[in-house]
Amino acid sequence: MKQPGPEKLLKEQKIDEEYWAKWEREGGWRPVGWKIVEMNDGPTLNELKPEQFMIVHRPHANFYHHSYGKVSKFFMGLLEGKLYGTKCPKCGLVYCPPRAHCYNPKCKLQETVWIELPKRGEVYSYTVMAIAWPSMAHLQPLVGAMVRIEGTNTCLPMTMRDIDPEKVNIGLKVNIHIEKKPRGDLLDVYATPAEEPKPPKRTPEELKRFKEDMEKTRAWVKKTFGTK
Repeated sequence: MKQPGPEKLLKEQKIDEEYWAKWEREGGWRPVGWKIVEMNDGPTLNELKPEQFMIVHRPHANFYHHSYGKVSKFFMGLLEGKLYGTKCPKCGLVYCPPRAHCYNPKCKLQETVWIELPKRGEVYSYTVMAIAWPSMAHLQPLVGAMVRIEGTNTCLPMTMRDIDPEKVNIGLKVNIHIEKKPRGDLLDVYATPAEEPKPPKRTPEELKRFKEDMEKTRAWVKKTFGTK
């Protein structure tokens, strides 16, 4: 009978010790380091096989280390600039964000398989935020969107860039991007328009109030961070 055994280190991004001096301003939850390990895993000790897992290190008033477990491949893919999802071999449902087991009751927790996805999608819903968490404050006003990746049955949350907040619309086709220096978490992913937006209809009063709110936010960002 196999035993899980110790983890084998495959790759590592060591913690930036200088980060501690500035983590409070930048936000205390994004990974500041990670490692990819290999160890035996399986439903029982008789069914163990080597699997790879990603472990991240996050500061948040304390220092946390946790594994992404069965969905580690999704986050390891981000480090390589790839977008992965999972597919149920029984019913064909495709999940992104990934799920290790199918949620269709008829499939009885069937294990899913990994597939690479295109970096294209469509805005399913969105919100415009004039208040954001510290690590994203410089990007305000911020558009948070639920994007349905092409070929999937679920939506992936991400931010949108290169578009005025008042122009975003449900159904907008988008291109998916991954940060040039990914950290290995969901904030590495963002979207930009792939077509001309079709802004939702608003009354003149609604549009005026919306634009005033956006200008106040932009003015605060410029004053605070020296950016537009």
